[in-house]
Amino acid sequence: MDFSFDHVHLICRDAEGMAGYFERVFGGERILDDPDFHGAPNIVVRVGTAKIFCRGARPGEKPGPSCEGSIMGLDHFSFTVEDTKEAAEFVRRRGARFIREPGPSGLGGRWTGYIQGPEEVRIELSQRTI
Repeated sequence: MDFSFDHVHLICRDAEGMAGYFERVFGGERILDDPDFHGAPNIVVRVGTAKIFCRGARPGEKPGPSCEGSIMGLDHFSFTVEDTKEAAEFVRRRGARFIREPGPSGLGGRWTGYIQGPEEVRIELSQRTI
């Protein structure tokens, strides 16, 4: 059995704004835009080989707020990059705001940095080491 990663699915107050962020900051490509996916807008943006699903809340849904610091469940997701410093400058020029600057703090001494995305979504840049 072979498994591979397919996507991250984000429920957002502003699906258009969230999708636009990944297009602008990470150079993502919008590959699907469904204004009524079971009652809510759903936009899919491809960043590299990863897909980010940005879905609005459906009528009657009341997604809960996140809390500061680490949260139970999904804390962040990560994009692998060849050079963390170079990638940081690329996304910073496009409006990314770092909550932890890139540095040698990842597993095995990898360079990682954390970005605060819209709606409290945390995104890691992780330098490829293996």
